[in-house]
Amino acid sequence: MVTSYLHLEDGSVFAGVAIGFRGQADGEVVFSTGMTGYPQSLTDPSFVGQILIFTYPLIGNYGVPRARIQGKHLLSNFESENIWAKGVIIGDCSDKPSHYESYRSFSQFLSMHKVPGIEGIDTRSLTQMLRDKGVMRGRISSKKILPPWPQRDQEVFVSRVSTKLPIIYTPQHSNGKHVVLVDCGVKHGILRSLLAYGYKVTRIPWDEDPTKISPIDGVIASNGPGDPKDCTKTIEHIKKVIDKGIPFVGICLGHQLLALAIGANTYKLKYGHRGLNQPCLDVISQKAYVTSQNHGYAVDKNTIPAGFMEWFINLNDGTNEGIRHESKKILSVQFHPEGNPGPFDTQWILNTL
Repeated sequence: MVTSYLHLEDGSVFAGVAIGFRGQADGEVVFSTGMTGYPQSLTDPSFVGQILIFTYPLIGNYGVPRARIQGKHLLSNFESENIWAKGVIIGDCSDKPSHYESYRSFSQFLSMHKVPGIEGIDTRSLTQMLRDKGVMRGRISSKKILPPWPQRDQEVFVSRVSTKLPIIYTPQHSNGKHVVLVDCGVKHGILRSLLAYGYKVTRIPWDEDPTKISPIDGVIASNGPGDPKDCTKTIEHIKKVIDKGIPFVGICLGHQLLALAIGANTYKLKYGHRGLNQPCLDVISQKAYVTSQNHGYAVDKNTIPAGFMEWFINLNDGTNEGIRHESKKILSVQFHPEGNPGPFDTQWILNTL
């Protein structure tokens, strides 16, 4: 066993046992409350630049399956081709997984993608600390004493996780509609859902103008990492989409980008919403849903402009979870309709264009 340490920027140090890749990782330390789905969480591009805590005490008991290719740059069982989290912190790592689809262990999966991890830390106690103090920077290291912290990373993370070139996806059974997906770090689950509904999808880089593609029946802005205010080009393009009267759907980061495009404001949450069990209320129908979420920023509901209405709210803390135009087909949600925690309660949102 090799001792490894988690250092937090407030001076706290946690000792554990190294798993996965033997190396150092720096990032914002965040937590997820999901009991399952660790391969999907690790491959979610929204976790880029972050060290991920799994609050559930045992991770890896069903192993990691072999990636199944559904199409070009599209997997049927992961959310992308890579692990995007910088590091992982867990309580107990199972090194003898049991599942008929298991192909490698959790630790082997981390090693394969050169991601360091630590086990043997009380992740629930650590999570309580982050809930009290807020998320903070951290470092996974083999060293007990560290040099001074480097300056904060000013990278626009969306540029790292977005596709570099357009990709076209064709459904098996077409509904006759063509949508442009602005890839800010899209989860493959969103692509799979759109194709299942019969949409032809053109996936474009985060900073390209979707209105230059014609003909189209709508535009979707995907999930992604980082501060939405860094995506100035995407915000300007969404304004053009709205001005041209093109139907629009925003998911997660795409929700925040729509809010900024119409003049609302966004802010950083103390510790964010990450997990499979976030309850949300549709304020129009008064129907509650269990949702999958992964975000550290939120829309300020008090800044939603005239012509738009609040659509969903989070039943844990009352934060905004969705907005829509009063008459036009312009809408967005903070949660992931394709996340399937319910399991399919909100997936219909992706079939509204």
